[in-house]
Amino acid sequence: MPDHSRFNQLYLGIIIATLALPCSAEFLQWSNSEIQYLHGGNYQEPFNPNDVSQSITTVTHAHGWAYGRNFFFMDTLFTESGQAAQTNLYGEAYSTFSLGKITGLDLSYGIFKDFGVTGGINLGENMNSQRSGFRAWLYGITLDFNLPGFDYFNVDFLRQRVTETADIGTSWQITPVWKLPFEIVGTKWSFEGFADFIGRNHGTSRQALAQPQLRLDIGDLWGNRSHLYLGIEYQYWHNKYGIKGLHDNVPQALLLWKF
Repeated sequence: MPDHSRFNQLYLGIIIATLALPCSAEFLQWSNSEIQYLHGGNYQEPFNPNDVSQSITTVTHAHGWAYGRNFFFMDTLFTESGQAAQTNLYGEAYSTFSLGKITGLDLSYGIFKDFGVTGGINLGENMNSQRSGFRAWLYGITLDFNLPGFDYFNVDFLRQRVTETADIGTSWQITPVWKLPFEIVGTKWSFEGFADFIGRNHGTSRQALAQPQLRLDIGDLWGNRSHLYLGIEYQYWHNKYGIKGLHDNVPQALLLWKF
């Protein structure tokens, strides 16, 4: 049985740490924090023939430091229709240690920029159920690429071990992450997001989850750039939760504040 109080304490601790980190100027080389609001109307859930409507609030934070970078996000998902009202929490946290930073060597060559070692944890909880819970531990390598026009393009090659709700052993995960800024008639946009490609495990099927976002910097329209964004996120999830035949194809409205 999951310990909701333990998860709530972790959730609160991550949020407090995120808000405090931008003040640690001596520790950080750079930092980025965001609060996102998403809404979609046709999510698919197990054993439910109805389209499910949800609102999602996401807190994300990333920063670079002397030996690499850290990243996490936390989703709070509120069911609005299509199934019984419930609140779900889902979060991921990763640390990448840069071989270039640690050794002081310039490892760039052509489109290759750097090499890193990455470890992370994924946690999920349905706050309305005593039989929920998800824990996965990941470790592997990360390749950073220097592609024309991109602020960043990284690919994680990870080993994943799921330990809750049951220990179902290990599989692989490949995750590209990117950001491509561009302009249209003087307006500032970005195309960014990630995709997870996850191997089969005991009792689960191969998964593909992609969440690309198209963002418009609407704050820039009145001279306050790089803070307020409006856009759309498209969620494609093949074999959702590892369940064969369960798929998401959901356009989501996006409102975002960056600080």
